[in-house]
Order: sequence, then structure tokens, then C-alpha cells
Amino acid sequence: MLRDPLLLAECRALARAVKPFATLEALHGSSEWRELRPRFERVLGAVRRHEPPAAPAAPRHADRVRVVQWNIEHGNWYELVERALLEREELAHADVLTLDEVDLGCARAGNRDVTADLCRALGLHGAWAPLFLETTTGRDDDPRMAAGRENEEGLFGIAVLSRWPIGETRILELPSPQELQFGLERMVGRHCALVAEILRPGAPFVAVAAHLEVHRTRDHRTAQARVIADALAREERPVVLAGDFNTHTFDRGLWHSALQGASALMLWPGPALRSRLLRPDRGPARERLFDVLHEAGFRWEPYVDFLPTLLLREDRLEEAQALPGPLRSVARRVLDWAIHRGTLRLDWICGRGWRSGGGRTIPGLDGPGRASDHAPITAELTA
Repeated sequence: MLRDPLLLAECRALARAVKPFATLEALHGSSEWRELRPRFERVLGAVRRHEPPAAPAAPRHADRVRVVQWNIEHGNWYELVERALLEREELAHADVLTLDEVDLGCARAGNRDVTADLCRALGLHGAWAPLFLETTTGRDDDPRMAAGRENEEGLFGIAVLSRWPIGETRILELPSPQELQFGLERMVGRHCALVAEILRPGAPFVAVAAHLEVHRTRDHRTAQARVIADALAREERPVVLAGDFNTHTFDRGLWHSALQGASALMLWPGPALRSRLLRPDRGPARERLFDVLHEAGFRWEPYVDFLPTLLLREDRLEEAQALPGPLRSVARRVLDWAIHRGTLRLDWICGRGWRSGGGRTIPGLDGPGRASDHAPITAELTA
């Protein structure tokens, strides 16, 4: 599929312009930022649309909407993602998909336009919104997956795919730890939610894809959820809100965060820890973003089986990496054991204005060497 040469040239130019600056504060305080800022806003504020090569097939069930939510880890293992969405009975024939970590022109995912490729393969309409411009090849497994390639557009985003045409779309910018994202990966941008009008004949509804932040406190995620809830407050049509909400229940970014998080993993009784991590919507350590969603009329219980969607890995766990060296060495065996107890429910499908539903977590597709580090989830909603 042909790519936009103007977008490619602009993304490359912006990535070069960022290189001299050690911090986001230095970039924002520079004389160049006055000219760069509107250019970043144009790139990061544009929704890209995709149409299927032929009209999608009719839904299997006229009275139900099958939704799939999946953080696809950038599309690093694109062929496995595509195959799962085409061949797994639990995922195939989805009416709406909300996808997180969807790359456009990043080396780790083969410099694909992942949304365009999935729309073509699945025969669906699509809308994609960028969160960040990546100026490196990424973190964790990403440099290895890049295999020496450089980024092309280098954009990281979220997507909504639909059996029915997509009408109006808008991007909701969310409060984000932009300085931290720049410091970790030299990413320029912010978290956002993508709101898409789904033109289902006779029964239109709204689908919202969201990817909330992972590096800061529960209050940060609560503030992000409040922006989404407020933006949808006057929406009278049914709404599907889905995404990777990063509901790990830990408050990161504070002076005591690493020790507090590691202590919970090592010292909490197994049943209590499992309940905390798989039911982050309740209990003393709950993610208060669920309070915000509940007040806004959203429900998630009908669409979730409360099974894990992510298994912790020591090489990616901030609570492990942030421990002082000597303490980490002494605690290594205990910490390894503790990490294996960490099974997280991070991904959610929420609904408002639907009469009934049911949901499940799809096993066997998540983990090292598989389609993604996250498991996909699915739900069927009846209006």
C-alpha cells in the first residue's frame, strides 16, 4: 500500500530536529520549539482513515456487536496477530476492534502501516490516531526486532476497526507524563483516546479506543479516565470504551514506589495478591479510574472474566529494575518467585447503553515469541 511521502518526510525531519535536545524541557525551551510545536500538533492531531478493498460481510448476529480489544505490542509479531484475528474462532468475525500499540513506520514492526495492513487483511474500515513520534527503535525487545533497520514515520498509536463505516472521529488528548516518555525513549507526544462514530445501520454507536499511562500513579490514570468520561457525558448513543488501561494498582514515580511495589509482590499472601491484580476495580489498592467510569454510567463486569491479560517479566518490571543493586542481588531469588505471581488484568471492555453482554480472555496468544505480550479479550454486546 502506498504511503504518504509528505508524512514520511515530515516525521523524519521532526525526529532529526529532536536529536540535539537532552530533555523535553530543553526542547520546549528552545528557540526552535515555536516553529516545531505546530508541526508536531499537525502530525499527532491527524486521524488516518482506511477503507476495505470490498464491502465487509454482514455481521453473524444482527442483534449483537462482537468487540475485540487487544494491545498488539506494536505489531512486532504482525503475522501472528493477523493470523489470530483471521483464524481463531473467538476473534474472527469481530464487528469492532480496538487496538493499542499500533505502529506506523516503526522498524520494530517492519516499518509497516499496521492499521492499513490489518484493514486490508480483515476487510474492515479503520481509523488510527498517533500518540507519539518515536525517535529511537524503542525499548525491551524492540531494538532486537528492528534488526538494524531505522524507523520510517516512527509513529506509535491506537486504532478502531469496524465492520460498518466509520463516521466522525476525534482525538481526546489526555494528561500525560510527557517528560518521562521523552526521558525513557525520546518519544514526543501524549496519551490520547480515539473516539469513532460507528455507522451501524439503524443502530449507530460510538467506539472509543484508549491507552492509559503505565509509569505514574493511580491518580494519573484516574485523571485520564475523567477526561474521557467528561468528553462522553452528553453522548446519548451506546458507547463501547475499551483499551489497555494499565490497571496494575501500583503508584509509580514516587520515592518509595520501587520498594512498595516489590514488597507487595514478595510479601502479600497469594490469594490477596491475585485478587488485587485481577480485580483492580475493588479493594483498598483499587484503581480509582473505575469509580470515575462507574459514575459516568459505564459497566465492565458483564464483559470480563477477570483472568490475566499480561504476565510480568523481570526484564520489564519497573519495581524490580528500580531496586538498589545490592538489595536486588540479595532479593533476586525471592523476587523471581514473586514476579511469577504477578498476573495482571490490564485490558478492559466497558459499555454504556447496552442491555446485555458477555466476555472472555483468549488464551495462548500472549507471551515471549507469541503474537503479543498481552492477551486479547472479547465481548458481545446487545443494544
